[in-house]
Amino acid sequence: MTGETICELLKPLIGKTGTIIMVVGKVGQIGFAATENKLADVQVRPDGLVLIERSTGWTVIDPGEVVAVGWNGATDQTTGQFL
Repeated sequence: MTGETICELLKPLIGKTGTIIMVVGKVGQIGFAATENKLADVQVRPDGLVLIERSTGWTVIDPGEVVAVGWNGATDQTTGQFL
């Protein structure tokens, strides 16, 4: 997946609550809770990695390893099924 595609998928979620799930090759499923720490920004860095910012911190991912992205906007405490 490209960094631009990930940004296009995540930008509409900025400021919303829910859980973002990514399936990463050779690693498996990773999740980002965006309940109290809502998604603040997402952008492609000059080196091609994707920067995901929340109110309490940030994460950098390699978009080439991401094979799927899901979002659950439910506000309950369960993560549900994504894929």
